[in-house]
Amino acid sequence: MAVHQIALGADVAEIPRLIAWVEQVMAAAGVGESPIFKITLALEEAVMNVINHAFDDVAGPHRIALSLSVAAGRVIAELTDNGRAFDPASMPEPDVAAPLAERAVGGLGLHLIRTMMDRVEYRREDGQNRLVMEKKLG
Repeated sequence: MAVHQIALGADVAEIPRLIAWVEQVMAAAGVGESPIFKITLALEEAVMNVINHAFDDVAGPHRIALSLSVAAGRVIAELTDNGRAFDPASMPEPDVAAPLAERAVGGLGLHLIRTMMDRVEYRREDGQNRLVMEKKLG
């Protein structure tokens, strides 16, 4: 199983580089367009959440790292950062059936990640957030 890694700055300007890297790694591994789209979308949302929320009131240097593994009919992505602890499982599912005016602000990004990926797990280890996401292929 090949493991690919990238380090990202805590800056929105890193998102295009992230997207290009994920698409390149997935295409080189023979992953189809639909899974590439879903994986890329979920990772973009997860990294944006880290950039926009994890480092509030946290002294630098800020670190974000992503590893991707493609093997045995699945893609596993592990996103790590040294920001504030945040367990996405602690957030309730948004009521997407409620009228827009009645919905709570936020939470749709996590909903998107949960919808696009087959497994999402979080743990806090050694002062870092570790978000593991899995997408089954085929």
